[in-house]
Amino acid sequence: MAGSEGGYRYSDCLFWCYNSIVAIFLILTGQQVDQRWALFSSNVGLILLSVVIIRVYWQRPEYRLFRFARNWYPFFYFSYLHWESGMLRHLFHPHSFDTLVKYWDLAIFGDYLHNILYQFQPVWFAECIHFTYFFYYILIFLTGLLLYRSDVRDYKQYIFDIGVLYLAHYTVFYIFPVVGPIDLHLARFPDGVIFIPLMKILYKVGDSPGGAMPSSHVSVAVLAWVWLYRYNKKLAMGASVFTVSLIFSTVYLSYHYAIDAVAGFIVGVVFVVFMYFLRRRFGEESFM
Repeated sequence: MAGSEGGYRYSDCLFWCYNSIVAIFLILTGQQVDQRWALFSSNVGLILLSVVIIRVYWQRPEYRLFRFARNWYPFFYFSYLHWESGMLRHLFHPHSFDTLVKYWDLAIFGDYLHNILYQFQPVWFAECIHFTYFFYYILIFLTGLLLYRSDVRDYKQYIFDIGVLYLAHYTVFYIFPVVGPIDLHLARFPDGVIFIPLMKILYKVGDSPGGAMPSSHVSVAVLAWVWLYRYNKKLAMGASVFTVSLIFSTVYLSYHYAIDAVAGFIVGVVFVVFMYFLRRRFGEESFM
């Protein structure tokens, strides 16, 4: 039964469906994709690996390591699939849609906000803003850890929500690839002390061009903050300053166009409301 400790969950099926669909499209329309068959093999391998992790846990549920792997493997999937979504940016289109998104950005804001905001440039300030961008990882993992230690049921719902939101983003990324102004970021912030070089490493090993619109960084942060607020309102209010600054940082650091961040915020809010009404209508057991 989905949601039970001894069975598969809806979140597991969600990952398998996504990986299966990507694998099928790589066969049918993946001629333009670099490392096509390696990516195909990785998607099949992820399905098999997750089944092995789950079944090993069923056999030895008393082992904490197996319990941890069974409950936390999706987070490692997210990291890989985010990188893969950029590799799939040529699955349907030979080019990105940056020109169109830049036109929208100018039409809405009158200028590029990532250029306007980039006026105050001391290293200490850049380090602080890079930290708030990095806070994204702290927020999603901290929220997951607190829910996991407090109520595994809530944690399963959290994983399901993040899974749906991430996979929806990844699907958009290879259907509508947008690189964003990342080249400006690399030129504007060449040096740093801690968080600037750290984010360069994380971007190099865990990201690939094509996943800028809408910003998953913003939408998933909104979702994680709402879950944190449900768990601990005081802690969430303390984290709200960093969360708002996180949204600001996506544009200031030239990782995203302003419209990417706005779209990401709207997607995050709409998704939170949508999942709330679904759980009210169909019950919480159906979404974990």
